[in-house]
This record gives sequence, C-alpha cells and structure tokens, in this order.
Amino acid sequence: MPNDISHTIEQPASARALRQSLKQTQANDTHLRLYQNLGQQLFEHGWSAATASNLLHSLCTLLSAQHAILAIEDSGKLIVSSQVGQALPVGARIPMMGILAMMLKNPVNFTLYENKNTQLWTHGEAAHHECLIPIALNRHGVGIIALSGKKLTLNPAEIESLQAFAGLLALAISQHQNPTRSEADQTILEALTPREREILALLPSGLSNNELGAKLGIAPGTAKIHVERVLSKLGVKDRTQAAVKAVELGYKA
Repeated sequence: MPNDISHTIEQPASARALRQSLKQTQANDTHLRLYQNLGQQLFEHGWSAATASNLLHSLCTLLSAQHAILAIEDSGKLIVSSQVGQALPVGARIPMMGILAMMLKNPVNFTLYENKNTQLWTHGEAAHHECLIPIALNRHGVGIIALSGKKLTLNPAEIESLQAFAGLLALAISQHQNPTRSEADQTILEALTPREREILALLPSGLSNNELGAKLGIAPGTAKIHVERVLSKLGVKDRTQAAVKAVELGYKA
C-alpha cells in the first residue's frame, strides 16, 4: 500500500517536469529559428526596413506583445524605424530625455526597463505592460526596442535572448549607418551627450545660437554653452572646423 501511494505522488511531479522540459525545449527552438531568420536576412539583404519589420513581428509573436517599436538614435534623437500595432508612426522623432536618455547613456548597461510611461504608444495604457530594451554596440547606445501588451511578461531566458538580439541589431545598424566610421570618430561621438550630438548635427547648416536655440527649444545662451562644449570635445577652434568635422562624421546640412 505505501508503494502505491508513493507512485501516485511521484507520477504528477514527473509529468510536470516532463511538460516543463518540453516547453523549455520548444522555447529554445523558437529562439534559435528567430536567430537564424535574422542572420539570414542580414546576410542576404543587410539592414533594411523589411528586416526591422520582420524582426518586430517575430518578437511580438514570440513574447505575446501586441505593440512594438524599434527606434534608432540619430543626432541626439530617437527616430522610429519600424513599429507594430498602436505605436508612434515610422519616422517619428522622439527626444532622448528622462528614461530614454538614461537607457542610452554611455557606457550602456543592458537592463530591462518596465512600465516607464514613455508615451511611445497610441493605445490606452491601462492594463498594458511596457518593456524597454537598449540596443548597444561596445556599450555605445544605438537605439531601443520597446514592447507593450496585456499579457507581456518576460522570463530570464527571454531577457537573455533579447540582449543577444540587441547586440546583433546594434552591429547591423551601425554598419548600415556608418560603414566607414573609424574607431577614433566613434570615440569622439561617445564623448558627446545626446544634446551635444544634436548641436553637432546642426552645425553644418550654419545656424546661429539664436536659431539653434529656437530649433531645439532651448535658450540661446544654453545653445552657446553646448556649442562651446562640442568645440572643446572635438578639439577644434571654431564652428566652421566643427561643421567640417560633423560632415566627416556623417552629419550633413
């Protein structure tokens, strides 16, 4: 009789363990297929809007998210490269302030940020869970992936997979945006804050401090201070030399 009881108790536990093992194996296989699909697309077509869109849709399916954004850092702002569901449209420019600036502050640490009310979504926020993941290469911020959904919950294995995806994406995006940027130039850009990169990007346009301030929504005196800091970090004497350097770094009027 005791043996029968023991067998009855152990059987459900063994069944649960088997189901859990099968579930984990299935999840690993799904992650591997996603890696393979991303790698194949990058190999055949490089980074493109289609690659970004396919990745976001795959992530939404894998993680039970209804809404997603891939935004890339450019001249001190984040620009939406691809989106799924009720999110800001492609091409939208997002100021790098608050949590977004903290996420991509160099050197970037990979952290999952949750429910930060970033205003990236056009849906009602009630009952939606938000997850933000930094994209970085060599701990230099490149962009973000943002996910949102009512049933969105990430386990440790999924978070690790997202970190790996973020590294692959950062490499692909950086190669696409700056194929010939030298290590020295990259070091210069890493020394600039997001606001200073905005200023640098606008210098080839020949704007005055008043015009820079009006364009960026800051006081002319503040714009002047940012310009001076950019000149100092670039090691140049005047705005003209800084504008030339900006063009060399890929920023155009």
